[in-house]
Amino acid sequence: MTDAPAVDPPSDERANRRRFSEEEKLAIVTQSEFPGATAAEVCRRHGIVTSMLFRWRVQFGFSKRVPAKLAAVRVAGAQSATLVLNDLLQPPNGMTVVELDDGRRVFAPIGSDPDAVRRHVIEQETAR
Repeated sequence: MTDAPAVDPPSDERANRRRFSEEEKLAIVTQSEFPGATAAEVCRRHGIVTSMLFRWRVQFGFSKRVPAKLAAVRVAGAQSATLVLNDLLQPPNGMTVVELDDGRRVFAPIGSDPDAVRRHVIEQETAR
């Protein structure tokens, strides 16, 4: 009888991955929200890659975008600048473009009455 060398079972390279419970994931994501915390620092502390942290952020709803605050911009004497901007600025999801009588464009929720949007803009501008 010969002593055959022990053969290790095949490995798929995933055997050394650490498993995190839902509570652990949420705790790590919450740490990334602390003031002054960086994703890289939190990931180093827990031995994970940043893509994992950001995946968990999506999973737990921490990645929801904050609505942008928009400001009116007027370009004096540059009609072509308006045309270029119109091509660059696409409406956000769930919004549509309403063209104002003076050529400016505003975004409004899909299904909005364009005339009501125009009246609202005029009311807001004259109230200033």
